Amino acid sequence: MTQLFLSIWDFQQPTKTEVTLASAAILLIYIFQRILAALYLTFFHPLSQFPGPPKAARSRPYIYTITGDHPEITLEKLHEQYREYRILLYTVLNLTGRPETKALRIGPNELHITDINQYKVIYSQIQPFPKDKEFYDAFNTPHTVVTESEVELHKERRRILNPLFSRAESFKLEPIIHDKVEVLLGQINKLKVSQDINIYSAFRCLTTEIVMEFVFAKRENLLDENNTTFESWFLAAFDAAAESFWVMQERPWLWKMSNYLPLSFVELVKPEAAHVFKLLKYAETCLQHYEKSGNTTSHPVLFDHLCTLPREFKVAEALIILVAGSDTTASTLTTGLLHILSNPLICEKLSRELSEADPSFQMLKLEKLKYLAWQFQVVYRESYRKIFPSHLSSMGKSFQQTVVSMSAYTMHTNEEIWGPDARTFNPDRWLNPEAKSLEQYLCAFSKGARMCLGQNVALAEVTIIMAYMFRSFRMSLLPDAEPPRRKDLFTMGYEKPGLSLKLMDIVSKTQ
Repeated sequence: MTQLFLSIWDFQQPTKTEVTLASAAILLIYIFQRILAALYLTFFHPLSQFPGPPKAARSRPYIYTITGDHPEITLEKLHEQYREYRILLYTVLNLTGRPETKALRIGPNELHITDINQYKVIYSQIQPFPKDKEFYDAFNTPHTVVTESEVELHKERRRILNPLFSRAESFKLEPIIHDKVEVLLGQINKLKVSQDINIYSAFRCLTTEIVMEFVFAKRENLLDENNTTFESWFLAAFDAAAESFWVMQERPWLWKMSNYLPLSFVELVKPEAAHVFKLLKYAETCLQHYEKSGNTTSHPVLFDHLCTLPREFKVAEALIILVAGSDTTASTLTTGLLHILSNPLICEKLSRELSEADPSFQMLKLEKLKYLAWQFQVVYRESYRKIFPSHLSSMGKSFQQTVVSMSAYTMHTNEEIWGPDARTFNPDRWLNPEAKSLEQYLCAFSKGARMCLGQNVALAEVTIIMAYMFRSFRMSLLPDAEPPRRKDLFTMGYEKPGLSLKLMDIVSKTQ
């Protein structure tokens, strides 16, 4: 037996030539395999009939390298570019038909859709498509209501959370909103005397505080964390984590590897990625606080509804709702102010309506203010939430397991729906008797089985906060200031320095 064992290991050391030849053979096989894969993806893949950047057909990360912080605008330009190519091709070849590019290939197995007739098919209530697991894995928060890719598992998680986000429960959060807005107004009154107010940062602190209490039953006092600005460590962590999200899409191996590396090493290699883990650690700390103290508030708390879940799922769910529910609302508020203050007539109408309203600003009463309600139909159309990939199995043809993405941006800027002024902030369009029919095209909260859970809470926040702001201050944009640049990092936001406003004398004391 010993001799047999030794004979197995008694081999000659390969020569340098043999090693070189073997390495060359492996390299040639690899190159040949890559060439074959590229040829297949470019010419023989089921999606090869769709127009799109050639590199996108061969590489999933490619589209993330060219879209940057403005994916929908870049994709819109690509649709137009390839439509022009097809018009030229049809003209040269004397072809008949309509040279549209309503489906653009943006990955080896992904289409970006602009056909408005497909929206309800893709985002269906009855036959929902599963979300793209590869895309949502980059969040590193598996099995949450936002990231869950399995339809049945998502349905069960949503069943657990639905009662918490009902309209009736959202009214119980009103005291939190009022309390936090009062803190915001106090801080603004201190700062507005000596400086302009970065209202975007202020709203981010405000909405994050509201959601923190709702999710964790815990206060962080972000609004008065800084005596001179509305900056906060939490906002910096949010921004860094959001930046890392696109990095994870571009380099999916990074998030997979980061789970097995020490935080100190991840922070050294990619500081932005480390913030994701810091936020997870914060959520874990909040869960420990909740387990120790319980819900000592008079309002509902997310953790109350997650008692049957494993600990790591509680942490992930809490964090994803905190992130999804704070910056989106802050961006909506900022977009609303930007457009309203840019239109003096609209601003005057809204201010007049609110000056005559009940100063208690109870949601049930605010909902009856017609002009305020119409404002936010428009605001939500302007400050769209991004809608991400699902699997496509029906679009004239069958493409099983094809990933498709279609955003609210497409629906909200489509001239077939909204007319030639589709990109104009125009609340008066909702005064039209036929305006009711337009509501079906409002997709800020998505549609179907994956519709945003928190829309009742978000609507309450936006309505109450805006009422306070217009009742309390005379606001104006800074003269000659450039509009803030938007950025899309999973949720819509604004690049630094955000939106600064001049807030003058208080119109009336809030009660």
